[in-house]
Amino acid sequence: MPEMNMAAVRGLMKEAKTGFFATTDGQRAEVRCMGAWAWVGKELWLATSAVTQKVADVQACPRVEMCFMAPDGRNVRIGGYCRVSRDADDKGRLYRMVPMLDKYMAGPENPNYVVLRLTPDRIRLMATPDLKVVAVDPNS
Repeated sequence: MPEMNMAAVRGLMKEAKTGFFATTDGQRAEVRCMGAWAWVGKELWLATSAVTQKVADVQACPRVEMCFMAPDGRNVRIGGYCRVSRDADDKGRLYRMVPMLDKYMAGPENPNYVVLRLTPDRIRLMATPDLKVVAVDPNS
């Protein structure tokens, strides 16, 4: 059985490339595809536009979940609290970590570019042949 730790989670995410970001406004859930992400320490950072509904949802209800699925069906769900950062250092750091951002944002100084900082408190990984879902400690 493969080891179920953050290295396994990160490996699956890298293989999947695109994740699905879920928010709620308290009335309905919304899920969006997101590919501009990176781990910064123990946080998952996501790039987005400040004028999207997901930013409004995070500000109203910061509990979110991000899900990634590899082509063979292995998947991981990362839940926690999220905050919106407009900090220039955060924006520059993520912009440098995710080269594809230059296709969508003119640069980190773009006022419409923000960073969503997700601090996981629950990670569920399904990466075994028996389809068993296991909890992964975000600190592992």
